[in-house]
Order: sequence, then C-alpha cells, then structure tokens
Amino acid sequence: MKILSDHNIQNSLKINSKCRFFIEINDISEFVDLYTFIKDQNLPVLILGEGTNIVSKDYFDGIVVKPKFDNINYDKNKSIVSVGSSVNWHILVKEMLIRNIYGFENLSLIPGSVGACPIQNIGAYGQEVSSLISKVECFDYKKNKFLTLFNSDCDFSYRNSSLKNKPYIIYNIDFITDGPKSLNLEYKSIQNYVRDNNIDSSSISLKQASEIIVNIRNSILPDPNQVPNAGSFFKNPTLKEQDINTSQFNLEELIIWPLDSDMVKVGAARLIQLVKNDLKDYENVSTYSNHALVLISNGKASQLEILNFANNIKEVVNQTFNIKLDIEPTVIN
Repeated sequence: MKILSDHNIQNSLKINSKCRFFIEINDISEFVDLYTFIKDQNLPVLILGEGTNIVSKDYFDGIVVKPKFDNINYDKNKSIVSVGSSVNWHILVKEMLIRNIYGFENLSLIPGSVGACPIQNIGAYGQEVSSLISKVECFDYKKNKFLTLFNSDCDFSYRNSSLKNKPYIIYNIDFITDGPKSLNLEYKSIQNYVRDNNIDSSSISLKQASEIIVNIRNSILPDPNQVPNAGSFFKNPTLKEQDINTSQFNLEELIIWPLDSDMVKVGAARLIQLVKNDLKDYENVSTYSNHALVLISNGKASQLEILNFANNIKEVVNQTFNIKLDIEPTVIN
C-alpha cells in the first residue's frame, strides 16, 4: 500500500484540487492496512473512481482512496460477469456488446468507473443499472469488515441507493447476463433519432442500438476530456403536477413524464433552459449550449464558483416553477 501526500484529485470538472493523503489499493489483502491507517489518522475519507461525478474542493484535508481492480471474469454457468470496480464503464458496455449480452446498450458512453455505477444507480434512456446488478462486494473501512450486498440490499431508487454516504469501498460487482434479449427503444430521443435517420426500428441490432445512444449523447453532451464537466448536474425532480407554478409558463412548455398516482417527473434541463436569461453570469462556469442540464467549466472554476452558479439555478427555478432541484454529482466537503 503506497501512501502519497499532497496529491492531485482527478476530477472531470478540472478543479485544481489536492488531498492530504492519496492511497491506491491493488489487492483486497491491503484493506487491513488501510483500515489501520484510516483509524490512526482519524480524517475524512473519499473513495475515488474516475472523478467524473464529483465536485471536488480545492483542498481535501483527508484521505483519498482509489481502488484499482480491473478484472472482467465470465461465468457462463451462472450467467454472471464479475467486474472490478476500476474498469471503465463504457469498456464494460463494449465487452457486453461483443458477447451479445443485452441490457447494457442504453447505458453506453456514460463516463466513470464500474465501481461508481451502483452508488447513484446510473441510468439513461429508460434503463437503470440496478436491473443488471446481482451483487456488490465491498469493504467497510470503519468496521474492518468485508460485505456482500445483493441487489435487494442496495435499496435502489432513481439516482440513489443505500450505498451512498456509507464507509464502503466497492471492489467487485456481479452483473447478470441472461436478461431479456430485447431492445428498449421507447425513449423519445431514441424514437426521434430513428425517425430522423430513416431507420427501420424492427431491424436494429444490439450493436446499432448502442451506436444510436452514442450518437445521441455525442450530439448533446460534451466530452469531459475536451470540455470540463460532471455530466448532468441536477436530477429530474418528482412532484405533484398540481404543485407546479404555471404563472409564467404553461405545462405544455415543460417536459413531463407521468408516474403513478398524481406524481410526475419533470425534465430539469427544460426548466433551466426556460429561465436561462434570468441566471447570473459567472466568469468560469456556464450551462452547456446543447444541454442546459450540464454545467461546464473553462478549467479555472473553483468548487465555490461552480456551487454558487448551481445555487443560482436552483433559486431561479424554484422561484419560477415552485420546483426544487437536487444536485446529482457528489459535492466533496
């Protein structure tokens, strides 16, 4: 176990961020030493994947732990693929496509590592990773204990799970590989793409479905390697339709998905787009021109400036629509 001091914290918003201690874990045998170090130092701990879904602070006076487990092992008899937490998510998706395994294609090109995917239950285009997870293996660094959490233990919900804010280091995830061999093409943006490109939906292959998702994402979302960002910055809010303030905009101007009973989910990007002219200007951070839900930086923004802009968005949206937005990426305190 190698311990580094005053090390940079990798993050896709390109915030100039450092931590007091940085530790890479390459084998589960190192967890015992890690537990002892964390206990002795008595400092806050951050588990880091690829840093694509965090808003890092300028200096984290704590311990950053980066798991390095890159295995991909198939068990055909059990219809399971076991994947190390540091494997890039899209690399896993491409592996599934090669093996003709359904269920991952709509999650193509989501940035980040496999280990981060269950924590916020990543999802896109009508698919959530929770439907693919069999079990999560992790280490509790406060109790010095290994845990195996099955799907039902994780309490998955929209962009959330019981894994959030827990002292767990995920090192392996088992995914099911025998799900329904059918495509989910119901999402509106997928249907629009198929229509606009004169594609016969009945003839779309698994690989083509992934390519469609990749093309859609590339057309509206910036590459974090080129334009610093943390992906979707706000969750789509859920509330009663009758509680939406329509004094300035009609319901027809919003993007609304009906849920059960009288609850609806509202497209946060559309809300931000409608109030964009009422937002304050910030020097180093703004909304992305092709997708208002994405906040982009010029590489010079601090955590404070990014959060000030985010809070300005939340305030204006709430004043206009009586809708509260929640930040999706993890804010490092």
